[in-house]
Amino acid sequence: MDGENKIQTEYEEINLMDYIRVVIKRKRMIFGVFLAVVIAAAVYSFFICPKIYKVDTLIEIGKIEGSSIEELPQVIEKLDNDVYGIPVREKLKIPVAQFPKIKTKNPLGTRLLTIQIESSQPEFAKEILGETNNLIIADHQNEIKVKKGLVEKNIERLKNKVSLLEEEKKNLEKKEKSLEWLSPYEKISEQLTGSLFLFLDLREKLSAKSQEIENLYMQINSLQASLDDIKPTQIVKTPTISNGSVSPRPVLNIVIATALGIFLGTFLAFSKEWWEKNKI
Repeated sequence: MDGENKIQTEYEEINLMDYIRVVIKRKRMIFGVFLAVVIAAAVYSFFICPKIYKVDTLIEIGKIEGSSIEELPQVIEKLDNDVYGIPVREKLKIPVAQFPKIKTKNPLGTRLLTIQIESSQPEFAKEILGETNNLIIADHQNEIKVKKGLVEKNIERLKNKVSLLEEEKKNLEKKEKSLEWLSPYEKISEQLTGSLFLFLDLREKLSAKSQEIENLYMQINSLQASLDDIKPTQIVKTPTISNGSVSPRPVLNIVIATALGIFLGTFLAFSKEWWEKNKI
């Protein structure tokens, strides 16, 4: 067994030395391929491949009556389904084929929405995002206008109802006051005829009217508070171009090219060595 292990070790050492000899023998070839691949990657990254920039904007969806004007998934769905893209293209006269892809991102638990485009024409993309923001804000302003109008109409209706109730309350107070001036004898006699019951009924109705008016004022105040709490959709970050390009990444490309060049050079070196040993 020891003899077999020794033979196996020597065989492995011989094979390893053969590999090293091939690498040393073909080092110029390996280095040449490696250098060619790295130079090609550098030339492509710096001079040929167009630089891609990220342009992004951040908007905050407004709220009314404690809820978002429009749920974020709906806004994202509109952007994905090109609802805003069509009017933007029409306004800026952009062919469909040249219209860039719009990406969205919503930080969990917020009403914030990031909209971004990656493009080799950053100023062009910036203009697209600006128009998209304007369309979203215009839609939400219309939504606020409609909801605000409904709330204001409701407030006006409640105020009119309060006015009628207060008028009715005044009439009841007058009737109550006229009964209060009855003499004790008259009150006793009127009690026999039912006027005292009328007096007590008036008191009960006055109390009910006062409570109803108070409830209406509470509703009016609540609706007014909801109007004061309206927060329109706003642009948190205007469309901004990234400081540097996001693609290509020269350093990353050169690192990948380095590994690829060494592998390709070594593979070609061993292939050539095998060919020369086995050719007829």
